[in-house]
Amino acid sequence: MADNGKQAQNRAYIDAFLTYLRDVQGYSEKTVISYAHDLGRLEDFLVRHDLAVSEMVYEDAREFTSGLYDEDLSHATINRILSGNRTFFHHLLEDGVVSSDPFKRVSSAKNTRKIPTVLAEEEIERILSSPTDDYTSLMEVTMFNLFYSTGCRLSEIVGMRIQDMDLEKRRVSVIGKGNKQRFVFLTKRAVGCLAEYLPQRSEVLEKNNKRDDGIVLINAKGNQLPLSTVHSIFDKYRLRLGLTKKFTPHVFRHSFATHLLDNDSDIRVVQVLLGHESIGTTQIYTHVTGKRLEEVYKKSHPHGRKTE
Repeated sequence: MADNGKQAQNRAYIDAFLTYLRDVQGYSEKTVISYAHDLGRLEDFLVRHDLAVSEMVYEDAREFTSGLYDEDLSHATINRILSGNRTFFHHLLEDGVVSSDPFKRVSSAKNTRKIPTVLAEEEIERILSSPTDDYTSLMEVTMFNLFYSTGCRLSEIVGMRIQDMDLEKRRVSVIGKGNKQRFVFLTKRAVGCLAEYLPQRSEVLEKNNKRDDGIVLINAKGNQLPLSTVHSIFDKYRLRLGLTKKFTPHVFRHSFATHLLDNDSDIRVVQVLLGHESIGTTQIYTHVTGKRLEEVYKKSHPHGRKTE
């Protein structure tokens, strides 16, 4: 259970910093709102880990930064968020609230891309077939199926609406980066999960006397899932299933793309499904399909075939 005292203290420090930017530094309202949005991510992180601002250390800052990469944010956005956090902690240092800046040794995002973590198909199967014995577990497994079926970003999943779904054609219209629309597709298993989940979702809304705004994934109180809750769900299942690999929403997206390429999908099709503007962004996945390439080579090349 998170400490409400810590949460209130963190909120007070952030509010005081935003007031300082507005009243002392003379920053525009638009800039202050941008700082508030970015520091909101830090506040969510502190709540999830039951931390006070003054307790945050370098290892926490590294974990927070790793979460930004998992959201598929651009390097420019990640660097802006890190810069805002450094400015915030510099202000806290001057006020004597903290004794060091946990973000001081955190490197800014570079243009080079790391090879992504990918789950094996067997690991995916364990996750997607997790037992569903109540509304919450059914919602969680439905969410996992939507992630792997569509390859969507975290923000696209939590913002997905029923009216944008065509379950008969097994497809969903989503608005991605740059306000661009694309279609993503549902597996039979994902449609099956939705068929079981949606009636229970309606019951949750009725029970909590909530208006139906069409958001697909809601918690047991009838509210849209915050990003922090989604990350907490992933943490819970990683421990429950004993997964040794990194397990985040973006790892599902990596796995979706890699498994498509491993099964001979055209890279340009994968590019469209992921909503990548540039084929170069999608090509990162060609680095993790070496096993498949080796199999094709051995099967197809006259001198590559194994002799009996």
